[in-house]
Amino acid sequence: MNYTKKDKLYIWLSIVFECKPRLANELIRYYEYNIEELYEDVSNGNMRYLAPMRRDTRQKLKYCASDDFINDFISNFEKRDVYAVTYDSDDYPKLLKEIYDPPLVLYCRGKKLDNSCKLPFTIIGTRHCTEYGEKMATLFGKVLAENGMTIVSGLAYGCDAFAAKGALAARGNPLPTIAVLGQGVCVEKHDYTRSIMEQILDRGIVISEMLPYSHATKGSFPLRNRIMSGMSEGVLVVEAGERSGTSITANAALDQNRTLFAIPGRITDRMSVGTNRLIRMGMAHAVFDVEDVLSHYGIEPDSSKVKGEKAGVDPLLKLDETGKKLYGLIEHGEKNIDELTELSGLSVENLNLYLTEMEFSGLIRQLPGRVYVVE
Repeated sequence: MNYTKKDKLYIWLSIVFECKPRLANELIRYYEYNIEELYEDVSNGNMRYLAPMRRDTRQKLKYCASDDFINDFISNFEKRDVYAVTYDSDDYPKLLKEIYDPPLVLYCRGKKLDNSCKLPFTIIGTRHCTEYGEKMATLFGKVLAENGMTIVSGLAYGCDAFAAKGALAARGNPLPTIAVLGQGVCVEKHDYTRSIMEQILDRGIVISEMLPYSHATKGSFPLRNRIMSGMSEGVLVVEAGERSGTSITANAALDQNRTLFAIPGRITDRMSVGTNRLIRMGMAHAVFDVEDVLSHYGIEPDSSKVKGEKAGVDPLLKLDETGKKLYGLIEHGEKNIDELTELSGLSVENLNLYLTEMEFSGLIRQLPGRVYVVE
């Protein structure tokens, strides 16, 4: 990928000010977005404005202000199929530019991030979701993606992961989901979300403002949350407890003038306290059906894709011949992902699509190590 001089300078600043977007944006605004002048001042040791900054920050600015250093950094992340979208790029999400302290750079893996993405929409919820929350997150993720929306999530364990999983089961959407991480895009996950991330890399995009090999910190998650809501048209809260971290994203959405939706729950349910409160206080639109979200954005629902999820049709009958053949392979004994790739002859992308659809329909179950068995 070719980067302009200005792109490289944004990457330079992202190396120095990782997890400090406010400080970075203050500096850029002081220079009236002329980061070439900033780079020249730092290179020449003219850093009078930087005097109030911490000494280690000033030293890092100076140390990294080298074309060779920046080019080596780019070369290293490109070896892992990572690419950078900077604030100056035409591909930088337009909605994200509207927030107060936008990330200088988004490091990405997977498909190409550009502004052809139709109606990005965030689905969030508690990590400790109930069976109802799991079902709703998966359902909304799948049906909204099948009707052309791109589902954005934090890929955290719980509602976020199930929303992404539902989106991956959607057919006919060239970009069903985007995951925004609170860690670098090259850092492996070690829970249930690992296999979902692998599938997103085939069909969607994984992004982060953190450097590709940086591990999560306590402060990185609120920063991640502002990106999720900032790049989206709206945010749906599926479930949230009384002190759920989900409220951080909900508040960011309201601060950014994004439309907030929430699924109401029974007043006795612990994980509905947060959503019910948002609705009661008039902060969120109550959502009683997937069509409530679609109609808000003027999308005429595809009735076969909305109502088909409620009809109770035998999911095995909904599979095409390839899907039935794949189900038969698993039915004859548990298979891991490598065995299924070899036996089915499917591409990795298509295989993941069928597997996700069958998981969503309750036909199969995934065990650790991406081993699949019938339910």
